[in-house]
Amino acid sequence: MDMELDAQLLADRLADASPVENTNDVSMMDTMADPAPFTTSESLGASSSPALIPIVSNNRPGFKYKYPEAAPTPPGYDDAEWNKVYTAADSRFYNRNGKNSDKSRKFRQSGETYELALVMMKEKMEKIASGVAPRAAPKPKPAPTVKKPTVKKEPSASSRDVTPFGDKMSMSISEQIKAEGRARKAPSVAPSAPSASSKQGTPVPTVAPKTGSPPPLAAPKIDKHPLKKKGTAAPVKRPPKPKSENKPKEHHPTQSSGPRNNYASDSESNDGGEYCICRGPDDHRMMVNCEGGCDEWYHCSCINMNVEDAQMLLDRYICIKCQTDTMFTTWKRMCRYYNVGIWRGVTPCRKPARVTDDPPSKYCSDEHRNEFFKFVRERLVRQDDSPSMGGKLNGGEVRSILEYCQQDGQLLTLGKKPKLPIPEGYDTSRPIGFDYITEEEQQELREIDAKKHVIGQRIDSYKAQQRLLVMVHERAQAAAKHLGVPEKSICGYDNRLAVNEYEFGRWKESAEGKSAFATGKLGPRTAETKSFSARIYADHHTKPAIPDVADSLNNICLNKSCKKHTLWRIVHGQDYAVMQINLKKELDKLTKQAEDIVEDAETREATKEYHAHNTVEQLF
Repeated sequence: MDMELDAQLLADRLADASPVENTNDVSMMDTMADPAPFTTSESLGASSSPALIPIVSNNRPGFKYKYPEAAPTPPGYDDAEWNKVYTAADSRFYNRNGKNSDKSRKFRQSGETYELALVMMKEKMEKIASGVAPRAAPKPKPAPTVKKPTVKKEPSASSRDVTPFGDKMSMSISEQIKAEGRARKAPSVAPSAPSASSKQGTPVPTVAPKTGSPPPLAAPKIDKHPLKKKGTAAPVKRPPKPKSENKPKEHHPTQSSGPRNNYASDSESNDGGEYCICRGPDDHRMMVNCEGGCDEWYHCSCINMNVEDAQMLLDRYICIKCQTDTMFTTWKRMCRYYNVGIWRGVTPCRKPARVTDDPPSKYCSDEHRNEFFKFVRERLVRQDDSPSMGGKLNGGEVRSILEYCQQDGQLLTLGKKPKLPIPEGYDTSRPIGFDYITEEEQQELREIDAKKHVIGQRIDSYKAQQRLLVMVHERAQAAAKHLGVPEKSICGYDNRLAVNEYEFGRWKESAEGKSAFATGKLGPRTAETKSFSARIYADHHTKPAIPDVADSLNNICLNKSCKKHTLWRIVHGQDYAVMQINLKKELDKLTKQAEDIVEDAETREATKEYHAHNTVEQLF
């Protein structure tokens, strides 16, 4: 109701306003812009009062609003401030309507957003005029204070610290001198201030008592310093470790002769440098060096590498940054006895094999070699002497095989089909078994080739039908834009997609089909091909009349909601794809069948000497 009253007041004020006189001053006409159609009387009245917000510009030429509908800025308001309020008003409509940008755009175009922005601007001005201060920014949290370490004071053993009238027993001069000497020799554990040249805060080194001296007095207890958070101080960039000619693959911590504490200071546990992906120091954990060019050191725990494997099996480490197709991390060959440990469920051997020895060995020691073959004999070889009829071999058969095979190549070829030696200069693209096939096999190969030819033609036919499906789809899209089509979302089906393989072959060879595949555009159905896949009606059935439409709409289903041709694009497209997959599988089977015939002919020729003693005798 208030909005209607404001609009009526606006109309009355515009009716009473005097028209603008014609003038050649273009800048004057620009400044006298017409108010927005939904501007309220309160917003016009605000221009007579002093502005509560400093006006930098009002309807400045070239000012870019977030939304064009925000222009023009109401009189008396700054452009930037009005742009913010208008954007906030648009956000309200956007959120109220389920965050729908289309609906919020309709509100902007209808002027309701402009009207709401005026109300919001008026409320903002009233708040500023009433002295309501804007929301203050939250105060930053004070930095946590770190308590300084306190040192518990212990009673001093020196005679100078004893009060004259204390409750202590009096000592002789010699006893006082000895006590003061012991106190001076006691190691100082109190933290000393770092010197100007030190950047790590190295504590004063301790002095071990001499052998034979009396035990020192108890050192004063010191509270443990609070742990420092990582990254609170600027890290000190240290130069990389020097690269030696024979650098080790692993880095071992330095062993100290004296007893180690449970924890060590920064100067004792690292060298202050930054290494690894964690950018941490050398804290005496196992480290490996990258040999890819960056010369960076990495903690094994950070790169998920076993420490024992790094010590025993690592041949060359290449970090992720330096890895290429030809340069990567390599490992030494593991002892073959490792598999036996996995089989038996015990700790496997992870030592490197002696591949560099002469002769090379797949085992780390002779003991593991003997144990491996004992395991093979116990688990994989039959213990009886009966001949093998398939399955495991007995010990004598295994011994005969090992005596016969003098090289690894002979052992690897056991169980495979024998091959004929390829003569010098022979065409390797043609299998050598073709020279030894029989007449029956040649006839079988010819039949296989004929089947493969038919399958190839069927695959090409389905590929052509896929092209026809694309042309039908494009023709249906063009028909939807035709002026004679009342509904723009038509079915678009063409019955030329319903032909079978034989009828499609005939249609493709017709003038209509040749023109379609030559130009890539499908035309109307011609009289030559109307009989293809045409429906045959009985004498007592009435044949439906064909509507007279334009050529671009001929033979196209123009129904909007067509249940008969639902999802015809997806159905035909999947049908053509599945048929091609099935035909290719049949083609592969025929190809494998032909290869087996040629391979069997080669095997028969290569093994004819094995069966030379087999003869056939005709008894009748």
